[in-house]
Amino acid sequence: MTDNIVAENIRKLRNERRWTQPQLADKLGVSTQTISNWETGLKVPRMGSLQKLAEIFNVSKADLLEDKPHINSAAETIAAHIDDDTPEAEREQIINFIENLKKARNDDKV
Repeated sequence: MTDNIVAENIRKLRNERRWTQPQLADKLGVSTQTISNWETGLKVPRMGSLQKLAEIFNVSKADLLEDKPHINSAAETIAAHIDDDTPEAEREQIINFIENLKKARNDDKV
């Protein structure tokens, strides 16, 4: 695991959701500076924070730690085709719904 991969994945996932650093910080209960430090690779999130990030982004911790260029691409592609007038909160709900369906499908396979 390299710090740059974690930094890139956090930044990519945040940007895909069109969240600002302060918005992500608020969701996690950390400072905006902490998010900035993670995204620039100055610091690496601890395991508890990685778990919270995974839950908020609806990905696995492995997705945050590994080089995965297509994280969440299907949900984001669908969300991108929604009207520009659709509020951000509704876009997030759609993305979360799709990701929850995928997770349930994967859980059923186990």
